[in-house]
Amino acid sequence: MSTPGPSLRPALVVVAIAVVIVLGGAVLALLGTSSARPAASGGATTRVPGSSLRAEPARALLARIASGGEPPPDVVSSLAVPAGSTYLGKRVEDRGVSQFDREVRVSVPAPERAVRSFYLHLLSEEHWTLDSITSPAKGSAELIAERSGSDGYQWRVGIVLRGIATVVSPALAGGGSPARTTVALQLYQVGDAS
Repeated sequence: MSTPGPSLRPALVVVAIAVVIVLGGAVLALLGTSSARPAASGGATTRVPGSSLRAEPARALLARIASGGEPPPDVVSSLAVPAGSTYLGKRVEDRGVSQFDREVRVSVPAPERAVRSFYLHLLSEEHWTLDSITSPAKGSAELIAERSGSDGYQWRVGIVLRGIATVVSPALAGGGSPARTTVALQLYQVGDAS
């Protein structure tokens, strides 16, 4: 009569627990978490806490100026534009051999003050360090913020806002076009973050 060997039951329990943990982590990673981060929404508009404007991820706009993995995904995903923004153009002015310096311009169907508030709240939410805020003229503003990128570089974003005055038509009893703001969103590398 042979005696039974060690039981496999404890080993199978450990394997089952490991499988549950791995599968649970994969499901959570696919679903993500609910967040106010505009770029994490995959194209849908989201609310930016503290702003009256909703946000759309800037990913598609920034793809127009992206090159060779720059800017890195974490920088791209931390930026957004107000919902309803219309693409106006881009500028590529890379400095030196590989220094990234590019911009996209959009038109936003909102007054400059609301767009400025949107970006101040967004930059704070997305952990950008605000370096400066200037208002060179009435109805305009310039914001500069910085953060480290996953590529080892410091990244700066310059946001230049120019309000477009509302046109009032006396023939239409004071009705006019809604206020708009042009936004230049400039991204550039500063240097090694280490």
